Amino acid sequence: MKKNFPLIFLASLLFIFPIVSPTITRAQLSKTADASAKQTTLLKDELYFGLTKPGGEMISESEWQEFVNVVITPHFREGLTVLNADGQFLNSSGILIREKSKIVILIYENIPEKERYIQKIIKTYKDNFQQESVLRVTSQVQVSF
Repeated sequence: MKKNFPLIFLASLLFIFPIVSPTITRAQLSKTADASAKQTTLLKDELYFGLTKPGGEMISESEWQEFVNVVITPHFREGLTVLNADGQFLNSSGILIREKSKIVILIYENIPEKERYIQKIIKTYKDNFQQESVLRVTSQVQVSF
C-alpha cells in the first residue's frame, strides 16, 4: 500500500482540483440563458490598484469611490466591476510589499478612445495617490448577453 500511496494521492487530486486551461476562460451558461445568443469579441482590462500611499497611509474607501465616480465611470458608463483584493509585489527597491488592493474589470470595444481613457485612469491614479504603478492585464474575450 505504501508504494501506491503517491499514485493514489495524485489521482485523488484530479477529482478534487479541476484541470483549468490558463489561456481560455469561459463562463458557464445558466439553464435559462439563450444558447444561441450572438457572441461579440471585445477587450477586457483588469486594472490592479494598490491602496497604500508612500509612508503607509491607506487610501480610504471614500477617496477610492470618488476616484471611481470622477475618473473611471464617466468613460466606462457601459459598466465595470470592482473587486477587493490582497496583493503583493516587489517595489523598485526590490522590497516585497503586501497591501490591500482594488481590481477594476472593464470590458469594452476595441477603439482608440477607450485606450486613451485607460491610460488617463492609470496616470491620474498614480499622480493622485503617489503610486509607482498600476498593473494592467489586457485580453481579448468573447462575450454574449
